Amino acid sequence: MKYTIAFAALLFCFSGTMWAQNFSDALRLSNFQVGGTARSIGAGSAMGAMGSDFSVMSTNPAGLGWYRGSEFVISPGVFNSSTTSRLLNDDNSTGIEENRANFNLNTFGVVFANANTNRDWRATNFAIGVNRLANFHQDFYFEGSSPGSIVNRFQEQANSEAGFSDFESGLAFDVGALYQIGGDDFYSSDFDNTPNANVFKRQDVFTSGAINEFVLSFAGNYKDRLMIGGTIGVPIIRYEVDKEYREEDRGMEADGNIPFFNALTYNENLSTSGTGINLKLGAIYRANQMLRLGMAVHSPTFMRLDDVYTASMGYNYTDQEGDFNFTSQSPDGSFEYRLQTPWRFIGSAGFIINNGSLKPANGNRELMVRVPRGGFISAEIEYLNYGENQFRYDGFGDAEREVNAAIAEELTSAWNLRLGGEYAYDQFRVRAGYTLQQSPLQGDDTTNSIISAGLGLHKKTFFLDMAYRRQMNEALYAPYLTFDAPEQLVEQQANLGQIVFTLGFRWF
Repeated sequence: MKYTIAFAALLFCFSGTMWAQNFSDALRLSNFQVGGTARSIGAGSAMGAMGSDFSVMSTNPAGLGWYRGSEFVISPGVFNSSTTSRLLNDDNSTGIEENRANFNLNTFGVVFANANTNRDWRATNFAIGVNRLANFHQDFYFEGSSPGSIVNRFQEQANSEAGFSDFESGLAFDVGALYQIGGDDFYSSDFDNTPNANVFKRQDVFTSGAINEFVLSFAGNYKDRLMIGGTIGVPIIRYEVDKEYREEDRGMEADGNIPFFNALTYNENLSTSGTGINLKLGAIYRANQMLRLGMAVHSPTFMRLDDVYTASMGYNYTDQEGDFNFTSQSPDGSFEYRLQTPWRFIGSAGFIINNGSLKPANGNRELMVRVPRGGFISAEIEYLNYGENQFRYDGFGDAEREVNAAIAEELTSAWNLRLGGEYAYDQFRVRAGYTLQQSPLQGDDTTNSIISAGLGLHKKTFFLDMAYRRQMNEALYAPYLTFDAPEQLVEQQANLGQIVFTLGFRWF
């Protein structure tokens, strides 16, 4: 079975402490999938060479040059995730499904067109609005019994050169999960004498947030032959994850498999917020009446981010003196840092099919009118190197070099292919699209597929579109990592669906 990272909401395939950035954090913040309008989504988000759609402000802003009239658009939608998780270390574990639906706003914006057919520069247009680049809403949980405990991680940390952490091993010591015997320097646990005993585990993970990009775009149309444009993008980042982890000793009836230990809880919360800035430049060349060729380059996005995090732990055990239950709360943690994402390069092409048919006007066969009929087929290919993500930590040079080296080692370049088409008959539209994404992980040759379809009704002064997009991903998730203790892996299958509606108004 193939495994890859779930793109719409990364499933923390390699989780460490939540407040220590790693390559999966860089990937989550740089793997954009432009939501845009229902028209764009229905056509596979392959609108780069076609233009005349608000989504291109975040892909190829030269497409703004094709507008002949001003326009207002708003695109509400519903994002739904269905994730099935199974603990691989437990042969008796079955997949557990968790669903999450979220209402969101994919696009909101205005285009101001300034057309003049009597000049070489046929139009100079301006647009302002918001496009959604990523959606982080996803929940899942797993449960099962397997050898090993998260206490093994806390114990390894306490006995390492790094020593106690206020958010992990320090809490474990406070609640009695770690202790010293005879005053030595080694920290022991209740699991030392039963390393192969099964421990019941359950974790609930709740993620939310999004990346919404505020766009300010300009474009010009030169003789209906060459379009050039640019966008200043300001992404607004919001990401939050809550993890609720629990272990219990359920073996050998009430006596248990593990002396003293009864139960443990460990809860974590991480909230990331920030803003960024980038520049997008694009051009479209109309080779002839049917063929359009486009290209765009996106500068790195320079993000400034703030993490706020907390953790708490509870531990219940029984010894000769009775039953004990202790809890401990971490201090409030915070960290400010920066992220520079990779350059992006996009090439696109569109082939226009334009013809019509005759029909009687108002039922009068003596007066025939031509009904618009046609459409387009389009394609985009995008290249970026995820290994070029760079974190910046003020005053923590060693940590910065370590995390950036891990990014360069674990992530690589990737190609993303987007295909789409639209068929128009009079005022009605039908669309379909397909996206193929390469894995950004080193040594992983898997791909991720996305399919989409849509319908539309277009009048002279208003239009209404709808689209559906669906993707399925497989991933591995590790609730915690250790060096020597049994590894815990959770197999996940995510089915991500999105329904989007776009309402637009035009004026000339």
